[in-house]
Amino acid sequence: MKRENNFDIMRLLLAAVVIFFHVGYISGAPIFAPLPRYFSGHLAVEGFFAISGFLIFASWERSSSLRDYWIKRAARILPGYWLATAFCLAIAFFSGSFHVGRFLFANLTFLNFLGGSIPGVFANNPEHGINGALWTIKIEVMFYIAVPIIVWLCRRLHRDAVLWTLFVLSIVYRVLMADHNSLALQLPGQLSFFMIGALIHYHLRWFEANGKWISAVAALLYIAHVATGWFVFRPAGVATLTLSACLLLPTVKGPTRWGDFSYGTYVLHWPIIQLVVAAGLYRAHPWLALALTLAAIAIGAALSWFFVEKPSLALAHSRRIKTPYPAVTPS
Repeated sequence: MKRENNFDIMRLLLAAVVIFFHVGYISGAPIFAPLPRYFSGHLAVEGFFAISGFLIFASWERSSSLRDYWIKRAARILPGYWLATAFCLAIAFFSGSFHVGRFLFANLTFLNFLGGSIPGVFANNPEHGINGALWTIKIEVMFYIAVPIIVWLCRRLHRDAVLWTLFVLSIVYRVLMADHNSLALQLPGQLSFFMIGALIHYHLRWFEANGKWISAVAALLYIAHVATGWFVFRPAGVATLTLSACLLLPTVKGPTRWGDFSYGTYVLHWPIIQLVVAAGLYRAHPWLALALTLAAIAIGAALSWFFVEKPSLALAHSRRIKTPYPAVTPS
């Protein structure tokens, strides 16, 4: 029987944080310029990575084979990603720009940084990128690739020693790359958040039994990060608090009782914001523009879930043997 949890609602809330962060960042509306101070896109992405660390290790442990694992991962990430890419192409064609080769190649290979914009598209917007949110997807894919290798190491060496070593090495990399932000934010620097998710997955019973104390320590670690600016305190604090909300708090469904709308929200929100900016609404009527943006994102996410993501997941899961959630090694 499936465990009750808050993964879906937490991912949707984190996606909402990213929306408001990007509205402040790319809308050009002075009234929304302070939003990134109160809605941290980086914090939300790190929360996503912590959840992925938990769920992807669980997915691997429930998979009957490497092929089964890859089918599930592909079914979850690719259809929505392709939809977002197709949506961006449609915007380009509607704008009269057909120089999309670089963008298409960059997105189909998850090398979004090679083709972040399309000539002539959103050229008059404060920010020209057509979907700047997709940079995290390549990190997610790289993590998918790494999980079977990490588990292989865990089964041949001491599991916790492997996971903690990767956690520490990730923090060391992040600190060493502090002056090179674009490199610091790539997978080695984000792996610490995934590893906390993995550790909590493998020690779930202990985590549930001692959750309030663990959460208190995590809160102190995050406060220490805020007070000192030292990154070393951040991964354990952010990842643990995120998973505490997912696993320890009373279950909240909200709109997720009808579906998991977080992924569609995340991959579609940037170009939707850009369209509203291009229409001039954030200049003339910023609050109306925000309301229209949120409504369009909600509709887009619902269409993505019901007509793209859900059918793809159903197809992928229809022929495999299901096991109870979550599959954990008791400790």
